[in-house]
Amino acid sequence: MSEPIIQIRNVTKRFGNMVAVDNVSLDIVAGEFFVMLGPSGCGKTTLLRMIAGFELPTEGQILIDGQDMAGVPPNKRPVNMVFQSYAVFPHMSVLDNVGYGMKIAGTPKAEIRERAEESLALVKLDGLGARLPDQLSGGQRQRVALARSLVMRPKVLLLDEPLSALDAKLRAQMQFELADLQDKVGITFVTVTHDQDEALSMA
Repeated sequence: MSEPIIQIRNVTKRFGNMVAVDNVSLDIVAGEFFVMLGPSGCGKTTLLRMIAGFELPTEGQILIDGQDMAGVPPNKRPVNMVFQSYAVFPHMSVLDNVGYGMKIAGTPKAEIRERAEESLALVKLDGLGARLPDQLSGGQRQRVALARSLVMRPKVLLLDEPLSALDAKLRAQMQFELADLQDKVGITFVTVTHDQDEALSMA
């Protein structure tokens, strides 16, 4: 069994008097496709956001790759997050969307293009780099968001209800594609969903 890439130790998150996450401890192993399943409002997304660094635990400890994440900002963590809303930039081409994080990090232009094109090929969008997001279907925009996260080569990819905006047929197809993609890239995937069938088919 591989070493845990994420260790969550007695993590609690309170918003005022409301307890959103209540004393959670778990290990997520490197290379695993890990799914948190539960109804809306049970704290799944809050836990995911704490791993990403967008929320801070009220109590407890989160370690990623053996390092305590206390005080480590989101952009310095070895994780990337795909949001429910995709959050692609409408005014940028697909290729520019995918390469945006590398551009901010100061990666040379030639490397940005090469890695962005590789990433688009991984999610089966090769040849669509020049298009704008509004020229794509919902499923294709979801793939752009995935490619943009994968291009940064994170150790962990966090997915917040990644398929909830898709219709039933496309959602079923994307479940298999996500599992296949995770198998190909070998990155630890942590996803949250309220859909039991989705959780079982992916994890």
